[in-house]
Amino acid sequence: MRPSSSAIFLELASEALWDATRRRIVPMIAFVSLISLLAVDSCTSCGSGNITANGQVVPVSEIAGWTGMLVIASLSMWMMVLAGILASDHLTEPLSDGSANLVLSRPVPRGAFAGARLAGALAIAMATAVVVLGVSAALLHLRSGLPLLPAALAGLACLAGSVVVGSLAMTLSLMTTRVATAMLVMVFVGAVTFINSLGLTGVELGAVGTAIQVLTPPLSTAVVVALAPWTDPVVPDVDPIIMMLKLCAWMIASVGILLVTFNRFEIRQ
Repeated sequence: MRPSSSAIFLELASEALWDATRRRIVPMIAFVSLISLLAVDSCTSCGSGNITANGQVVPVSEIAGWTGMLVIASLSMWMMVLAGILASDHLTEPLSDGSANLVLSRPVPRGAFAGARLAGALAIAMATAVVVLGVSAALLHLRSGLPLLPAALAGLACLAGSVVVGSLAMTLSLMTTRVATAMLVMVFVGAVTFINSLGLTGVELGAVGTAIQVLTPPLSTAVVVALAPWTDPVVPDVDPIIMMLKLCAWMIASVGILLVTFNRFEIRQ
């Protein structure tokens, strides 16, 4: 009996995950993640006391929310970049070594193959994000008293953004080299984050900045809006529901773009 589509996808996704865990970049990811957590531990260790800013003494507790937002937002952007880097060659590698031809010679839909390769790459990135963001949120909660719900919502926004960046990176990898794809991922995430940050502060963006703000996914905006309760009463003037819906729409669209592009991609025998 022919296996079901879900069984085929799960088998392919398991193989893709196994391939992802054997990549040389995984130990580096673990090392950088450990360094990130040590930095967060050091940053959150001074949960009490005072600091001096412009000659004025300010209690550390008063800026804990802003510090926590900066920590979680920065780590979230790094997790999205990581997702893009992991996806930048996870589909093209089996295409170049010929293993994709063997799989696709069976009754395996192209969409299932591409989706499984994306799932394998994102599984590593998302597992890293859950650990790094989860530990960071726990430290901020225990040492600074910041509530966990905003951090959980920011984590969901980070995971959704990782799907967007990973899908777009995998699509782009079909058209250019791995190094070029990785560089473009970093430029894309950096540019969107910069424009999103300016938009949240109310800075006039101009025509180009406004176009980027409107036409690109709200990667950092969604994370910052989720963390807004930490900086109460200063809340970004953005509707969180609309922002999350826009990010979800981008998530669905980016995966769809990957599947359509791969279905039309000419695979060399």
